[in-house]
Amino acid sequence: MAEKLIGSLIYGEHPVPKKARAWKERLKVPVTIGLALIVIGSVAYKFANFQEERQVGRFMEAVETSQYEAAFQSWDADDHYTMKDFLQDWGKDGYYTKDLHEARVFDSNGRGGAVVVYVAMDNFKAPVALLVNKETLKLSFSPTNKYSQ
Repeated sequence: MAEKLIGSLIYGEHPVPKKARAWKERLKVPVTIGLALIVIGSVAYKFANFQEERQVGRFMEAVETSQYEAAFQSWDADDHYTMKDFLQDWGKDGYYTKDLHEARVFDSNGRGGAVVVYVAMDNFKAPVALLVNKETLKLSFSPTNKYSQ
């Protein structure tokens, strides 16, 4: 009776065991998933602050093309920082634009409700840090700059 339930270990029909898959076959799916996660993470990191960096790029383009009214509109100005003050900083011969030939977004870091965007200017050794509000996309000077010592 036991022989009918278990079957003979020596005689009889036995299923052929499956061959083990090769290492390449076994690792194909996990490696593909891992690479996909790395690519997705890299793209997300690269474009995490895309809106804020683009806003700074537009601001710098407006300053370089002498469209100071448009540039001032994107600045987070209050009653204490007037258009006159803005032009002293960003005008034709302003503090930041004197001898400026090229400016580009260099780096950015998220800080709560704002992003610090670093602009590399050829007339400064260290990048200039601009703070961009995430909700309004208004710019101002950042109180911190990780590149200036």
